[in-house]
Amino acid sequence: MVLFAVAIYLSTRPPPLEEKEVEVTFKAAMAPPPPPPPPPPPPAASKPKTTPKKPVKKPDVIVQPKEIPQEKPPEQEPVEEPPAPEEPTEEAVEGGVEGGVAGGVVGGVVGGVLGGVLGGQVGGTGTDVLPFGAGMTRPEKLSGPQPQYTREALEARVQGLMIVKCVITTEGKVEKCRIIKPLPHMEQSVLDALYAQRYKPVTFQGRPVQVDYTFNIKLSMPR
Repeated sequence: MVLFAVAIYLSTRPPPLEEKEVEVTFKAAMAPPPPPPPPPPPPAASKPKTTPKKPVKKPDVIVQPKEIPQEKPPEQEPVEEPPAPEEPTEEAVEGGVEGGVAGGVVGGVVGGVLGGVLGGQVGGTGTDVLPFGAGMTRPEKLSGPQPQYTREALEARVQGLMIVKCVITTEGKVEKCRIIKPLPHMEQSVLDALYAQRYKPVTFQGRPVQVDYTFNIKLSMPR
């Protein structure tokens, strides 16, 4: 039976298959790509800046000096006091002159009168005219008109400074005017105005005096 089964298997088995030849073609292998460049080296680490340390100044040590013995000052010889000056019979004034009188004024003249005015004349009446100067009070205007422009001065457009010298009396009146610096067409108008004005008298050393006073009159065109 076994043999019979083997015979049947062999008779029914398909013929063996022929193996086909397979052509194999060898190709040159491609070269591998070059390796990537190496990464750049890391940046060098910066060194931390070091701040130089400031030297610590040590406090100065104060050494107390040794006491130096002071020399004794030389003893002063006793000075004899001068004898007291004799009292003058009359009171003297600094700046006085030989032959002056007690109670006189500095700057006065020998032979003057007590109570006189500096610059006055011996034997004067007190009405002498003095030049206005230091130590005198300024005259204050009390009343009177201002100079009026004349028609001729307006047409000529006159303006500027006019200087006039006048005597101011002890009553405050204006007298004896003289024109020092004139302006055309305005002389008489200015003189008329000055003669009509009244002033507070000038005083010197507490007393009213007559003075020769300079008026500086500035004239401007009326607007």
